[in-house]
Amino acid sequence: MNSAPTSLPDSLSSWLAFLESRRPEHEMELGLERADRTARRLLPASFYSDNRSVKVITVAGTNGKGSTVATVAAILKAAGIRAGAWTSPHLQVFNERIRIDGDMVADEAIADSFTRIETLRGDDFLSYFEFGALAALDIFLREKVDVILLEVGLGGRLDAVNIVDADVSIVTTVDLDHQAWLGDTVEKIAYEKAGVFRTDRPAICGEVEPAQSLLNHIKDIEAIEVRNGQAFTADICDETMAFTGRCANGQSRSLTLLPVPSLPLTSVTCALEAVCWLFPEMNEEAIRTGLGNAQLEGRCQKVQAVNGKGEPVTVMLDVAHNPQAARLLKKRIEQFNHPKSLAVLGMLDDKDLKGVLEPLTGLFSHWYTGTVSYTLRARNSESLANELVVLGEAVTSLTSVPQALQTALEHAEANSTVVVLGSFHTVGESLTFLSNQDRT
Repeated sequence: MNSAPTSLPDSLSSWLAFLESRRPEHEMELGLERADRTARRLLPASFYSDNRSVKVITVAGTNGKGSTVATVAAILKAAGIRAGAWTSPHLQVFNERIRIDGDMVADEAIADSFTRIETLRGDDFLSYFEFGALAALDIFLREKVDVILLEVGLGGRLDAVNIVDADVSIVTTVDLDHQAWLGDTVEKIAYEKAGVFRTDRPAICGEVEPAQSLLNHIKDIEAIEVRNGQAFTADICDETMAFTGRCANGQSRSLTLLPVPSLPLTSVTCALEAVCWLFPEMNEEAIRTGLGNAQLEGRCQKVQAVNGKGEPVTVMLDVAHNPQAARLLKKRIEQFNHPKSLAVLGMLDDKDLKGVLEPLTGLFSHWYTGTVSYTLRARNSESLANELVVLGEAVTSLTSVPQALQTALEHAEANSTVVVLGSFHTVGESLTFLSNQDRT
């Protein structure tokens, strides 16, 4: 095993710069062996025993992963159950990825964990993502959390978090995204995501009609199929939600008068099913409180701002960057149906631009495009604008996302809505801009 370098970064910011310089986060090398070898040196042996005390929930899916994790985390917090959550990517600061009881872990704790990982990794190259996922596990176990929530970064079968055998695994939805890595059909992508399922453990499927490859894999490995619409259901009526789920003992549990969630219903129902399976006796009031508190930045998030005249404007921010997410966003936009709504768009160059834009055509009176600051993958603002012109949309191209948002706000009517979409980078840069505007 190689020794660690003589000089290591001494702060989280310098660690992240070091990791990004070795290989940018988007240049992934999928596979479990390297991360697993380091994890077994880093983590206590008890974590790998059959009777470990900490429970693990792993969440995969094309969309809705973060919302599922956020919902479970909020419910567990309301119930007094200490949970650590690893999610990605972040919007503004890396610490968003590693949270305990909803609170971001401090820079020092992450940097210390990075140092331990670097010392133990030996000859194995570890990516930016793998360093983060291992640091999260290290911190959660040192902090003795009761439950660990792991969001898959890409796919499932070969994603770094899949080195852990989860007690409950979830696949929220499956659609086309990351085709270069996961395959060019829904069936191929579903197979990759089904890789998080485990023999004799619940395999929660968020879709009522999952891909056949996903169902086949559940059968092949003899996991326990727990499907939306069959094992668990949710209904919304009279501004409340009712949920019926399946518990580990085979019994069902019904919950009524739940608050209607602001996060996607598929994600919320998957979260509720996971909670019912692991904690069948959880207090119903804690579940209601947790659902009411569940929220997630960048998912139909609404922020108040002002236009060029100082009048109130609502900014809705959503990280939608694939066709399925765009279709979901369309439904939310149609709910407020403001004829003078404006859109701000920034995207990465490997995303299905046409597939994202087509569901949204005709919804906005004007679009403003900007180039995200992540230059290694940014799609040029002019190319975004050109595609919108082809679709018959009115558009103005600006240099950056903040400039696009600023221009949109200057032209927005009082009490109208500006929708920001296209990527985590677009939303993150917009949140920073809005924060600065608020301080000004």
